[in-house]
Amino acid sequence: TAQINVNQGFENTTYPGFTNVSFFRSSVISPCVGTYGLYRNFWSGGMVGSTTFASTASTGAKLDLSFRYKTHIYNNGSVNGTLKVEYSIDGGATYQAIQTINLTSVVACSTVSASLPQGTVPAGSDFRLRVAGQWISGDYNVILDDFVIAQSATLAVADAGAKETAVYPNPFKEVIYLDNADAVKSITISDFSGRTVKTVVNVSREIRLPELQRGNYIINIAYKDGSKKQTKLIKD
Repeated sequence: TAQINVNQGFENTTYPGFTNVSFFRSSVISPCVGTYGLYRNFWSGGMVGSTTFASTASTGAKLDLSFRYKTHIYNNGSVNGTLKVEYSIDGGATYQAIQTINLTSVVACSTVSASLPQGTVPAGSDFRLRVAGQWISGDYNVILDDFVIAQSATLAVADAGAKETAVYPNPFKEVIYLDNADAVKSITISDFSGRTVKTVVNVSREIRLPELQRGNYIINIAYKDGSKKQTKLIKD
């Protein structure tokens, strides 16, 4: 089973899945690990920069991520800015904050780590992880390096029973079917911005959804035993 699994130190000239805005691969300033990292000089004429990793291989399982960064004063300047770490599950249309790092001094090397709980990045969703820098004042360099993004190929054991319920057809026209409806307490359907568009509490095998517009949705299934399942749903 495919899953998100990345270990990228930018030592090679290609780094699949990553897209840079104003950051570029460089060895001018030594990174935290190895010889190369992603480099950006922040100053009044270069106020923003970012790197974004993209993948559609999520399994829906917990996602652990980390990267390293360092700052370096340029031309007798000073360090004053931010690094915003954020993620998207809709291809970058909307982002959710993970962490904002205030850059106020020289940092020799620091590791940023975070975990996105199971279900946060639904299976098959258009995932993005973005690290975006913002200049406030001064003249300084930021070097990013050693991105590690790891996800289990399967959901946690607690969801094992929930996974047995199939939702079909997918994509669908107006009706979906649940093959284990008796075990389901409720379902909630949301768009990729997180807005709830449909809630069903009296669940039957056949669920009619003619009011939904064509597009991608997330269906959250809550079971009577307390377990939950989340998956991508497509209306054709």
